[in-house]
Amino acid sequence: MRTLSLPLALLTVLPAAACLDHDGGNDTQAVSSALEQANGGLTTSDEPPEFGAEADFSAAAIENDNAASDPIDTSPTAAMMDRASAAAGFRMVVVWGKIPADRDATEARDWSGSLKVSRGGLIVRHTIAFEERTDKLLPRVSLDTVSFQSVTRPFVDGLALTVLDPTATPTASAQTLTYTSADGGTVYTMDLSQLAAGPIVIDAGNGFKMIAIAHHRQAAECDRGFMRGRWHALTAHLGRFLGVVTDENGERVGHVRGIFGQRRNGDSVIFGKFIDREGHFRGILAGTFADGQYRARWITRDGEHGTAHGAYFEGATADAGHFLGRWADSTCSADTAPPTTTPPAPGT
Repeated sequence: MRTLSLPLALLTVLPAAACLDHDGGNDTQAVSSALEQANGGLTTSDEPPEFGAEADFSAAAIENDNAASDPIDTSPTAAMMDRASAAAGFRMVVVWGKIPADRDATEARDWSGSLKVSRGGLIVRHTIAFEERTDKLLPRVSLDTVSFQSVTRPFVDGLALTVLDPTATPTASAQTLTYTSADGGTVYTMDLSQLAAGPIVIDAGNGFKMIAIAHHRQAAECDRGFMRGRWHALTAHLGRFLGVVTDENGERVGHVRGIFGQRRNGDSVIFGKFIDREGHFRGILAGTFADGQYRARWITRDGEHGTAHGAYFEGATADAGHFLGRWADSTCSADTAPPTTTPPAPGT
Protein backbone atom coordinates (compact mmCIF):
# COMPACT_ATOMS: atom_id res chain seq x y z
CA MET A 1 0.00 0.00 0.00
CA ARG A 2 1.06 3.55 -0.66
CA THR A 3 1.12 6.27 1.97
CA LEU A 4 0.22 9.89 1.46
CA SER A 5 2.81 12.60 2.02
CA LEU A 6 1.56 16.15 2.59
CA PRO A 7 3.46 19.44 2.24
CA LEU A 8 3.63 21.06 5.67
CA ALA A 9 2.47 24.39 4.23
CA LEU A 10 -0.90 22.89 3.36
CA LEU A 11 -1.39 21.96 7.00
CA THR A 12 -0.32 25.21 8.60
CA VAL A 13 -1.89 27.92 6.47
CA LEU A 14 -5.38 26.51 5.94
CA PRO A 15 -7.98 28.64 7.77
CA ALA A 16 -10.04 26.97 10.45
CA ALA A 17 -13.21 27.63 8.44
CA ALA A 18 -12.09 24.98 5.97
CA CYS A 19 -12.24 22.23 8.58
CA LEU A 20 -14.77 19.55 7.75
CA ASP A 21 -17.47 19.14 10.38
CA HIS A 22 -17.63 15.38 10.97
CA ASP A 23 -21.07 15.37 12.53
CA GLY A 24 -21.77 11.66 12.15
CA GLY A 25 -24.50 12.26 9.54
CA ASN A 26 -24.74 10.40 6.29
CA ASP A 27 -23.46 13.24 4.14
CA THR A 28 -21.44 11.30 1.60
CA GLN A 29 -21.01 14.35 -0.63
CA ALA A 30 -19.31 16.29 2.17
CA VAL A 31 -16.90 13.43 2.78
CA SER A 32 -16.24 12.98 -0.95
CA SER A 33 -15.49 16.69 -1.36
CA ALA A 34 -13.19 16.77 1.65
CA LEU A 35 -11.23 13.77 0.37
CA GLU A 36 -10.24 15.80 -2.71
CA GLN A 37 -8.51 18.36 -0.49
CA ALA A 38 -4.83 17.82 0.20
CA ASN A 39 -5.47 17.59 3.94
CA GLY A 40 -8.98 16.16 4.02
CA GLY A 41 -10.37 19.49 5.22
CA LEU A 42 -8.57 19.25 8.58
CA THR A 43 -6.59 21.94 10.39
CA THR A 44 -3.86 22.06 13.03
CA SER A 45 -6.04 24.01 15.48
CA ASP A 46 -6.87 22.78 18.95
CA GLU A 47 -10.34 21.34 19.57
CA PRO A 48 -12.73 20.95 22.49
CA PRO A 49 -12.22 17.66 24.36
CA GLU A 50 -13.58 14.75 22.31
CA PHE A 51 -13.85 17.27 19.45
CA GLY A 52 -16.97 18.61 21.20
CA ALA A 53 -18.71 15.57 19.69
CA GLU A 54 -19.61 13.63 22.82
CA ALA A 55 -22.90 12.52 21.24
CA ASP A 56 -21.05 10.99 18.27
CA PHE A 57 -18.65 9.11 20.53
CA SER A 58 -21.55 7.92 22.67
CA ALA A 59 -23.44 6.71 19.59
CA ALA A 60 -20.33 4.85 18.43
CA ALA A 61 -20.40 2.75 21.62
CA ILE A 62 -16.61 2.36 21.65
CA GLU A 63 -15.65 -0.25 24.23
CA ASN A 64 -14.61 1.07 27.64
CA ASP A 65 -11.34 0.10 29.26
CA ASN A 66 -10.11 -0.13 32.84
CA ALA A 67 -6.68 -0.29 34.40
CA ALA A 68 -5.92 -3.75 35.73
CA SER A 69 -4.22 -4.44 39.01
CA ASP A 70 -2.20 -7.52 38.14
CA PRO A 71 -0.75 -8.95 41.36
CA ILE A 72 1.91 -10.88 39.50
CA ASP A 73 3.38 -7.59 38.24
CA THR A 74 4.84 -6.91 41.70
CA SER A 75 6.38 -10.35 42.15
CA PRO A 76 10.20 -10.56 42.30
CA THR A 77 10.21 -12.97 39.36
CA ALA A 78 8.19 -10.61 37.16
CA ALA A 79 10.35 -7.62 38.16
CA MET A 80 13.54 -9.51 37.33
CA MET A 81 12.11 -10.71 34.01
CA ASP A 82 10.90 -7.20 33.19
CA ARG A 83 14.40 -5.77 33.67
CA ALA A 84 15.98 -8.58 31.68
CA SER A 85 13.60 -8.09 28.76
CA ALA A 86 13.55 -4.28 28.67
CA ALA A 87 14.55 -4.32 25.00
CA ALA A 88 12.61 -7.46 24.02
CA GLY A 89 9.02 -8.60 24.05
CA PHE A 90 6.02 -6.44 23.20
CA ARG A 91 3.44 -3.91 24.29
CA MET A 92 0.29 -5.51 22.91
CA VAL A 93 -3.46 -5.16 22.55
CA VAL A 94 -5.54 -8.30 21.89
CA VAL A 95 -9.29 -8.10 21.22
CA TRP A 96 -11.82 -10.80 20.44
CA GLY A 97 -15.50 -10.80 19.54
CA LYS A 98 -17.86 -9.79 16.73
CA ILE A 99 -15.81 -7.78 14.21
CA PRO A 100 -17.25 -5.67 12.73
CA ALA A 101 -19.71 -5.20 15.56
CA ASP A 102 -23.31 -6.21 15.03
CA ARG A 103 -25.87 -4.62 17.34
CA ASP A 104 -28.50 -7.08 16.09
CA ALA A 105 -26.41 -10.20 16.71
CA THR A 106 -28.29 -12.94 18.52
CA GLU A 107 -25.42 -15.41 18.88
CA ALA A 108 -23.10 -15.01 21.84
CA ARG A 109 -19.69 -16.63 22.09
CA ASP A 110 -17.99 -17.78 25.25
CA TRP A 111 -14.27 -16.95 24.94
CA SER A 112 -13.39 -18.02 28.46
CA GLY A 113 -9.93 -19.55 28.45
CA SER A 114 -6.33 -18.42 28.58
CA LEU A 115 -3.52 -16.67 26.74
CA LYS A 116 -0.07 -18.22 27.16
CA VAL A 117 3.35 -17.25 25.83
CA SER A 118 5.84 -19.86 24.71
CA ARG A 119 8.56 -18.26 26.84
CA GLY A 120 8.78 -15.26 29.13
CA GLY A 121 5.74 -13.78 30.81
CA LEU A 122 2.57 -11.69 30.55
CA ILE A 123 1.47 -8.69 32.59
CA VAL A 124 -2.08 -7.34 32.25
CA ARG A 125 -2.20 -3.54 31.99
CA HIS A 126 -5.84 -2.86 31.01
CA THR A 127 -9.02 -4.80 30.41
CA ILE A 128 -11.19 -3.75 27.46
CA ALA A 129 -15.00 -3.96 27.70
CA PHE A 130 -14.97 -6.43 30.59
CA GLU A 131 -18.46 -6.44 32.12
CA GLU A 132 -18.95 -7.45 35.72
CA ARG A 133 -21.74 -9.90 34.89
CA THR A 134 -19.89 -12.02 32.32
CA ASP A 135 -16.20 -11.08 32.24
CA LYS A 136 -13.32 -11.17 34.67
CA LEU A 137 -9.66 -11.99 35.03
CA LEU A 138 -9.04 -15.22 36.91
CA PRO A 139 -6.38 -15.52 39.64
CA ARG A 140 -2.85 -15.60 38.25
CA VAL A 141 -1.08 -18.87 38.90
CA SER A 142 1.72 -18.62 36.34
CA LEU A 143 3.64 -15.69 34.89
CA ASP A 144 3.37 -17.06 31.37
CA THR A 145 -0.44 -17.46 31.40
CA VAL A 146 -3.44 -15.13 31.77
CA SER A 147 -6.79 -16.85 32.32
CA PHE A 148 -10.14 -15.09 32.04
CA GLN A 149 -13.88 -15.40 31.67
CA SER A 150 -15.31 -13.55 28.67
CA VAL A 151 -18.56 -13.66 26.70
CA THR A 152 -19.20 -11.43 23.68
CA ARG A 153 -22.19 -10.93 21.41
CA PRO A 154 -22.40 -7.64 19.44
CA PHE A 155 -19.00 -6.18 20.39
CA VAL A 156 -15.54 -7.20 21.63
CA ASP A 157 -13.59 -7.80 24.81
CA GLY A 158 -9.83 -7.53 25.10
CA LEU A 159 -6.64 -6.95 27.06
CA ALA A 160 -3.69 -4.59 26.93
CA LEU A 161 -0.61 -6.63 27.83
CA THR A 162 3.12 -6.41 28.33
CA VAL A 163 4.83 -9.46 26.87
CA LEU A 164 8.17 -10.22 28.55
CA ASP A 165 10.89 -12.12 26.72
CA PRO A 166 14.12 -12.15 28.76
CA THR A 167 15.77 -14.96 26.79
CA ALA A 168 15.27 -13.49 23.32
CA THR A 169 18.37 -13.76 21.11
CA PRO A 170 18.95 -13.22 17.38
CA THR A 171 18.92 -16.99 16.88
CA ALA A 172 16.03 -17.82 19.22
CA SER A 173 12.82 -19.24 17.80
CA ALA A 174 9.90 -16.86 17.47
CA GLN A 175 7.93 -16.23 20.65
CA THR A 176 4.29 -17.34 20.32
CA LEU A 177 1.07 -16.43 22.08
CA THR A 178 -1.56 -19.17 22.27
CA TYR A 179 -5.24 -18.79 23.08
CA THR A 180 -6.87 -21.95 24.44
CA SER A 181 -10.58 -22.13 25.28
CA ALA A 182 -11.53 -23.31 28.74
CA ASP A 183 -12.69 -26.67 27.40
CA GLY A 184 -9.53 -27.08 25.32
CA GLY A 185 -11.51 -27.42 22.11
CA THR A 186 -10.29 -24.21 20.45
CA VAL A 187 -6.64 -23.25 20.09
CA TYR A 188 -5.22 -20.29 18.17
CA THR A 189 -1.46 -19.75 18.09
CA MET A 190 0.07 -16.45 16.96
CA ASP A 191 3.68 -16.12 15.81
CA LEU A 192 4.58 -12.81 17.47
CA SER A 193 7.39 -12.14 15.01
CA GLN A 194 4.64 -11.39 12.47
CA LEU A 195 3.53 -8.38 14.53
CA ALA A 196 6.37 -6.32 13.06
CA ALA A 197 4.49 -6.26 9.76
CA GLY A 198 1.18 -5.28 11.33
CA PRO A 199 -1.85 -6.76 13.08
CA ILE A 200 -2.53 -10.48 13.27
CA VAL A 201 -6.17 -11.33 12.46
CA ILE A 202 -7.65 -14.74 13.26
CA ASP A 203 -11.04 -15.59 11.76
CA ALA A 204 -12.96 -17.54 14.39
CA GLY A 205 -16.04 -18.04 12.19
CA ASN A 206 -19.59 -16.62 12.20
CA GLY A 207 -18.27 -13.06 12.21
CA PHE A 208 -16.10 -13.56 15.31
CA LYS A 209 -12.39 -12.68 15.19
CA MET A 210 -9.35 -12.33 17.40
CA ILE A 211 -6.92 -9.51 16.59
CA ALA A 212 -3.52 -8.69 18.06
CA ILE A 213 -1.39 -5.62 17.42
CA ALA A 214 1.82 -4.60 19.16
CA HIS A 215 4.92 -2.50 19.48
CA HIS A 216 8.30 -4.08 20.16
CA ARG A 217 9.56 -3.16 23.60
CA GLN A 218 12.64 -0.99 23.55
CA ALA A 219 14.90 0.37 26.26
CA ALA A 220 14.67 4.01 25.12
CA GLU A 221 11.37 5.77 25.70
CA CYS A 222 9.40 7.18 22.77
CA ASP A 223 5.90 8.48 22.10
CA ARG A 224 3.63 5.69 20.91
CA GLY A 225 0.55 3.66 21.62
CA PHE A 226 -2.67 2.32 20.10
CA MET A 227 -5.90 3.54 18.51
CA ARG A 228 -9.22 1.71 18.33
CA GLY A 229 -12.78 2.62 17.49
CA ARG A 230 -15.40 2.59 14.74
CA TRP A 231 -14.91 2.52 10.96
CA HIS A 232 -18.32 3.62 9.66
CA ALA A 233 -18.97 3.18 5.95
CA LEU A 234 -21.56 5.65 4.62
CA THR A 235 -21.29 3.85 1.28
CA ALA A 236 -18.93 1.08 0.23
CA HIS A 237 -15.36 2.15 1.10
CA LEU A 238 -16.32 5.75 1.97
CA GLY A 239 -17.13 7.10 5.39
CA ARG A 240 -15.90 8.27 8.75
CA PHE A 241 -13.88 6.82 11.61
CA LEU A 242 -13.52 7.88 15.22
CA GLY A 243 -11.86 6.32 18.18
CA VAL A 244 -9.89 6.50 21.39
CA VAL A 245 -6.12 6.83 21.58
CA THR A 246 -4.08 5.12 24.30
CA ASP A 247 -0.46 4.97 25.30
CA GLU A 248 1.49 1.73 24.94
CA ASN A 249 0.06 0.40 28.22
CA GLY A 250 -3.56 0.99 27.20
CA GLU A 251 -4.11 4.21 29.19
CA ARG A 252 -6.30 6.69 27.29
CA VAL A 253 -4.43 9.79 26.16
CA GLY A 254 -6.73 11.28 23.51
CA HIS A 255 -9.12 10.85 20.60
CA VAL A 256 -9.02 10.60 16.83
CA ARG A 257 -11.57 11.07 14.08
CA GLY A 258 -11.48 11.46 10.34
CA ILE A 259 -12.67 10.31 6.93
CA PHE A 260 -11.79 7.65 4.38
CA GLY A 261 -12.74 6.95 0.80
CA GLN A 262 -11.76 6.90 -2.84
CA ARG A 263 -10.77 10.07 -4.65
CA ARG A 264 -11.78 10.78 -8.21
CA ASN A 265 -8.31 9.72 -9.33
CA GLY A 266 -8.85 6.28 -7.80
CA ASP A 267 -6.66 6.61 -4.69
CA SER A 268 -8.15 5.24 -1.49
CA VAL A 269 -7.10 7.72 1.20
CA ILE A 270 -7.69 8.44 4.87
CA PHE A 271 -7.32 11.66 6.84
CA GLY A 272 -7.66 11.93 10.61
CA LYS A 273 -7.02 14.40 13.40
CA PHE A 274 -5.41 13.32 16.68
CA ILE A 275 -5.99 15.37 19.85
CA ASP A 276 -5.13 14.78 23.50
CA ARG A 277 -7.73 14.45 26.24
CA GLU A 278 -7.92 18.22 26.68
CA GLY A 279 -8.32 18.81 22.94
CA HIS A 280 -4.78 19.97 22.18
CA PHE A 281 -3.68 19.21 18.62
CA ARG A 282 -1.36 16.21 18.38
CA GLY A 283 -1.27 15.67 14.64
CA ILE A 284 -2.84 14.94 11.28
CA LEU A 285 -2.94 11.35 10.04
CA ALA A 286 -2.73 11.17 6.24
CA GLY A 287 -2.44 7.93 4.33
CA THR A 288 -4.08 5.15 2.38
CA PHE A 289 -6.19 2.07 3.04
CA ALA A 290 -6.78 -1.18 1.17
CA ASP A 291 -7.46 -4.86 1.80
CA GLY A 292 -8.33 -4.42 5.46
CA GLN A 293 -5.29 -2.36 6.49
CA TYR A 294 -4.48 1.35 6.65
CA ARG A 295 -1.14 3.14 6.76
CA ALA A 296 -0.64 6.82 7.49
CA ARG A 297 1.94 9.44 8.28
CA TRP A 298 1.63 11.34 11.56
CA ILE A 299 2.24 15.02 10.81
CA THR A 300 2.50 17.76 13.44
CA ARG A 301 2.83 21.52 13.09
CA ASP A 302 6.60 20.95 12.82
CA GLY A 303 6.33 18.46 9.96
CA GLU A 304 6.46 14.69 9.65
CA HIS A 305 6.58 13.15 13.10
CA GLY A 306 5.79 9.44 12.88
CA THR A 307 3.42 6.81 11.53
CA ALA A 308 0.17 4.96 12.16
CA HIS A 309 -0.83 1.51 10.94
CA GLY A 310 -3.66 -0.89 11.65
CA ALA A 311 -6.58 -3.05 10.56
CA TYR A 312 -10.09 -1.88 9.69
CA PHE A 313 -13.46 -3.58 9.22
CA GLU A 314 -16.27 -1.57 7.62
CA GLY A 315 -19.65 -1.31 9.33
CA ALA A 316 -22.87 0.16 7.99
CA THR A 317 -23.90 1.93 11.22
CA ALA A 318 -22.09 4.33 13.54
CA ASP A 319 -21.54 1.59 16.14
CA ALA A 320 -20.72 -1.28 13.78
CA GLY A 321 -17.35 -0.85 12.07
CA HIS A 322 -14.07 -1.46 13.85
CA PHE A 323 -10.42 -0.44 13.60
CA LEU A 324 -7.42 -1.29 15.72
CA GLY A 325 -4.02 0.26 15.09
CA ARG A 326 -0.75 1.49 16.49
CA TRP A 327 0.92 4.89 16.32
CA ALA A 328 4.50 5.93 17.03
CA ASP A 329 6.87 8.83 16.62
CA SER A 330 9.88 8.46 14.35
CA THR A 331 12.28 7.69 17.23
CA CYS A 332 10.41 4.46 17.98
CA SER A 333 11.21 1.04 16.61
CA ALA A 334 11.30 0.60 12.84
CA ASP A 335 8.35 -1.77 12.71
CA THR A 336 6.06 1.23 12.22
CA ALA A 337 7.91 2.65 9.21
CA PRO A 338 5.51 3.46 6.33
CA PRO A 339 6.00 2.71 2.65
CA THR A 340 7.98 5.39 0.82
CA THR A 341 5.75 5.79 -2.24
CA THR A 342 3.00 8.39 -2.38
CA PRO A 343 -0.24 8.58 -4.35
CA PRO A 344 -0.77 11.24 -7.03
CA ALA A 345 -1.82 14.74 -5.99
CA PRO A 346 -5.56 15.44 -5.80
CA GLY A 347 -7.25 15.79 -9.17
CA THR A 348 -4.50 14.14 -11.23
